[in-house]
Amino acid sequence: MEKGTAVKNRRRRIGLNALFWRYLIASGSLAATLCVLWLLLFNILVNMEVVMSAYTAVRGLTETERMLQEQAVFDPEAIPHFYEWALVEDGEITDSNMNQKQLKYARRELSGDSAPHGWFYSQYFHLVPLQNGQTVMLEYDYSVCYADPVLNAILPDFQTVYIGLLLALLLVLIGLCTGHYTRILRKDTQTIADACEMVRSRRLDKPLYGQARVKELQAALATIETLRRELSHSLEEQWTAEQRKNEALSALTHDLKTPLTVISGNAELLAEDNLTQQQKELALAILRGAVHAEDYVKRLREVTAGAFWASDREEIPVRSLLSAIIQQGRDLSAQKGQIFAVDRSVAAFSDETVEIEKDEVLRAMENLLSNAFRFTPPGGTILLGVELQTGRTGFWIQDSGPGFSPEALTKAGKTFYTEDSSRPQGGHMGMGLYFASQIAQKHGGCLSLENTAMGGRACLWLKIKQEIG
Repeated sequence: MEKGTAVKNRRRRIGLNALFWRYLIASGSLAATLCVLWLLLFNILVNMEVVMSAYTAVRGLTETERMLQEQAVFDPEAIPHFYEWALVEDGEITDSNMNQKQLKYARRELSGDSAPHGWFYSQYFHLVPLQNGQTVMLEYDYSVCYADPVLNAILPDFQTVYIGLLLALLLVLIGLCTGHYTRILRKDTQTIADACEMVRSRRLDKPLYGQARVKELQAALATIETLRRELSHSLEEQWTAEQRKNEALSALTHDLKTPLTVISGNAELLAEDNLTQQQKELALAILRGAVHAEDYVKRLREVTAGAFWASDREEIPVRSLLSAIIQQGRDLSAQKGQIFAVDRSVAAFSDETVEIEKDEVLRAMENLLSNAFRFTPPGGTILLGVELQTGRTGFWIQDSGPGFSPEALTKAGKTFYTEDSSRPQGGHMGMGLYFASQIAQKHGGCLSLENTAMGGRACLWLKIKQEIG
């Protein structure tokens, strides 16, 4: 049954060119048929003497002239209704049933202008001399009129009405024919739209339904079906690869727990030994780093399991946030003997509070600090400061390194952007500034980079709620 239906659909399928030619031929044939029927109806009306042909007035001129010349006294009532008349004496019109325009044409005729008058219905005149020396001007045209004079008086012009009726019927006929072929195209295009919607909504597990009657549209539908199959296959492959990646990441995060536990345990033991103050600070820095790493491993494990950690905004004191950032800077400063300093703008805060996602903001600032320490030479300075503006707050890091290149100022903050090709091999994958930029945008702000006289400066702008405690 399905095979028979498919064969039937193939046989009925036509090309766009053939469809439009079929429309033109069908419309033309129906219009020609209507015109023939219109002419047949006109002949029937003439034969039934409902209307008179356009040549009636011309053909009746001889009979009407003979009738008028036989009259001893001019009787206008005897003139057929398809003529207008005017009585002429000594070259002047003395009586008439013509309208003003017809009278104007009649006077032209008397003055010797015998050309047809008017532009829609050309008006013609015929002069009939009477027995009493007067002349009758008969005005006529080649138009169809009613056979009954009463109908001529009360109804609109028959020829205008009849032609208008033909045009109206032609418009209706062409409209119906156009509607038929439009429905064919509309049905096909709706089928394609439904297919596109299935792909857009990712309902890729079932084949597309429906067939198009037009060959070109059926070809488009077949292309969409091919796209659906390939996309479904691609998504399945991606899902399989994602599963394998998550399994590998889960195994790695599980295995990372052991060395991190060893690092944090030994750091705790070192901190309890009799160490110098500097050694103790270094041991505590190792411990804090291990704790952060364990937190990141925990979050990575949640991500690979398909769950995302909740990171709700909370209201915290600005000084508490700055203390955490300062501690991050101090832990990093011991690596290459660099100097970490705090700008006096930090001391301007007292009881102010901010509503932010604290963990993410601290991670963003840690990335900015890490970048600053990475590109600042040994003995260089990294400065932390805060800038308040209306509706936003900026946490900035200024380093004494070489600054940002023009390309970095344009592209930094994009995924995996690095300023040169050597950095990925050094463990830097260009994600630091990108992550900081994403956190800033999440808080309605942005990441700005600039070069100053000291070096490079990165500022994390956050659009946050601020309150004075």
